[in-house]
Amino acid sequence: MWPNYSKGLSNYLSLLICFVGGTFISLAQQEMNTADRSTLRNQIGLRHDNDFILLTDRYYTAGLFLTYRHRLEKGIFNSQNEQLSFSIGQEIITPSYLMTDDVQLLDRAYVGFSALRSGWSYVGRNHMIEAKLLMGIAGKASGAGRVQRWYHHYVMKTETPTWVGEMENSVHYNLYTKYLYEWQLAPNPFSIHIAAQSQFAFGTRDIYVHPELVAYFGKRNPLSSSIAHNQIGSTDSEVFFALRAGYRVVGHNGLLEGNALGDDSVLLIDSKNTVVYAGFDFQFRYGRNEYWVGVRHNSPEFEHARHHQYVILSYTRGF
Repeated sequence: MWPNYSKGLSNYLSLLICFVGGTFISLAQQEMNTADRSTLRNQIGLRHDNDFILLTDRYYTAGLFLTYRHRLEKGIFNSQNEQLSFSIGQEIITPSYLMTDDVQLLDRAYVGFSALRSGWSYVGRNHMIEAKLLMGIAGKASGAGRVQRWYHHYVMKTETPTWVGEMENSVHYNLYTKYLYEWQLAPNPFSIHIAAQSQFAFGTRDIYVHPELVAYFGKRNPLSSSIAHNQIGSTDSEVFFALRAGYRVVGHNGLLEGNALGDDSVLLIDSKNTVVYAGFDFQFRYGRNEYWVGVRHNSPEFEHARHHQYVILSYTRGF
């Protein structure tokens, strides 16, 4: 039986209204901040990903991340344009059919993933280098199954996903690197920026190469102080939208195929070799507050899968 989404959507939209309303109340109450870059070196943010508002509930269905960033006074390259980041997060990935106890009816395995991430980035005049390390655990020990069952039962008021055939517990380690180069084609107040970036991942969870193009339109700061690239240090207002497109050449997807070093889970599926991605972002900075609403879409990740999309909601505060 498929879940009844009517009550669940109403409850989810109520939570969304509270989230958006709360952030705008904070915006209305905020004093006009004149802090300069030398004093604003820290930032904390909360991000929530969810596909339910788009009336789907499958594959990467939810994620919650708490992130702290710090801008270094003197970094590896003796530069003030270097940052460190630390994040804790949980992801929930499910099959497309949630209400069955028969593993043979599932198109992929249930899997939860909880992880710690640490990162470093360096920004030059028109380029950026970034590296991140991940250590996480997949499977029942991640706690994601319990979170989703609670969410469906108490918030959505629908039938609870069975989580039958959940992927076995497994520890993962991964390295992610990114190089970005950006061009400014038009100045403010309605600037146009084009960024070309390439991401590389290697480890037990992900192995891939992911080139991407992003176009930014609106009032935006330079690369070294823009929220487009999570840069701390400026309270100058920004408001812009972005369109992005890319594709991923996949060597291994550990949340679909299991741990790259070996996995005894009952339902492991081969990943497609290439996946196409697209997205839209709206971002806004006012003083120390930063807001981000995004939509992500990707082509099927495995044979017989469907395309997928989800929404990103994020609020960040500098101090």
